[in-house]
Amino acid sequence: MSARQRSAFGIAPLALGLAWFAGLYGLYAQWPALSRWFIEDLTVRPAAWVLQWLAPALHAQAVGSRLVVDGGGLNVLQGCEGADLALLSASAALAAPMPWRWRLLGLLLMLGAAFGLNQLRLLILLKAHLHHPRWFDLLHTLWLPLGMVLLLAALLFTWTARFARR
Repeated sequence: MSARQRSAFGIAPLALGLAWFAGLYGLYAQWPALSRWFIEDLTVRPAAWVLQWLAPALHAQAVGSRLVVDGGGLNVLQGCEGADLALLSASAALAAPMPWRWRLLGLLLMLGAAFGLNQLRLLILLKAHLHHPRWFDLLHTLWLPLGMVLLLAALLFTWTARFARR
């Protein structure tokens, strides 16, 4: 293994990734309008659109931070909207030891994957809430976040292995 390959997973990229995450998440946490926009416009509204397309009989609506359907709904709170995982994924892509064009590609890839996985997570949680309420807490607090972390980590490692050589 070359020195460059060893440094690809060394301390400097880790420190840079943590710095990116601290800065991005600090901005997010301290700017309420950004948090509200992320929850209402980037999380709940797209989930309602997907549900309107997949299951029009549910009459899905985005009402602020709530995803409302016939028979119930979910209230998406700060911390449950997937921003932390999206920002962590973005930070990892920005800190990757590779040229900036590949970092930006990774940024788009990781943010897109985090968004898609979070939308899927919301739909699964809604289904659990409506049809299998006993499963909701375990899915919400353990299995779905764990699955998202593992899938995004696999994507990150695959992406860095592929483009770190360029």
